[in-house]
Amino acid sequence: MRNDLAQREQPHAVQQFSEQDARKLVEDMLFMYGKKFTDQWSGLKKGQVIEKFVEKLSDLTYEQFLRGLKRLDTADWPPSIPEFKNWCKGGYEYQTHDDAWLQALMYEKNNRSHEIKKFAKQAFEEVIRPYGHLGSSDTFYKVFCSVYKRIINDAKERSEVDVLYDAVPQVGTSSDQDSNHVCVTNEEAKKHLEALKKKLNVKNRAVPQPQKLQPAPKQSPVHTYWPDPFDNPDEYRAMTSNGFNHIFGG
Repeated sequence: MRNDLAQREQPHAVQQFSEQDARKLVEDMLFMYGKKFTDQWSGLKKGQVIEKFVEKLSDLTYEQFLRGLKRLDTADWPPSIPEFKNWCKGGYEYQTHDDAWLQALMYEKNNRSHEIKKFAKQAFEEVIRPYGHLGSSDTFYKVFCSVYKRIINDAKERSEVDVLYDAVPQVGTSSDQDSNHVCVTNEEAKKHLEALKKKLNVKNRAVPQPQKLQPAPKQSPVHTYWPDPFDNPDEYRAMTSNGFNHIFGG
């Protein structure tokens, strides 16, 4: 009787993450990601990968494991063990580096008008600073993921929330607006122009033209003739006396 009562008072045992769960997880990742997953665990055998998952995820409950599997359905790249564990516990506040990478690629492809999250945009801007663009090669992927992970770690320390930036509409993309546009006549345009001038207090005042200076008429050079004092002494004397009288007022 006491034994039955003791068994009833004990809480129901919670099913923990097991080796069978790890095998299912590895099989699902192989099926979903193929080479992406095998490249991630290059150098290890399948049994070693399963052992590693059991070692790192043994503290998860089965319900938590199911939550991680559900999140796995929407991921484009296989998560690392810490990432998957965060999915299971529901503590992953930021999008994965793979989701941020795909978002950044779409942002670049759509002439930087596609929606993008704040930290993904920060990583995008930091990567394109030396390159000028974001390529889709493995080199760009590795650099972007490294930068993004660093930004996320810093954001976690500051408890900074990630936000989504909406797509920026491009000029001239609205076909409806173009089709509904109606040109106005010249008279109508003049009326609108005059109304705008009055609103801005602009007056059409005549601008005075600057004074034009006319060049002075050219004067013929004055030649002063002095007679030779030896050949024409009288004329020379008369010119001399006239010159002195002019200078001294005589």
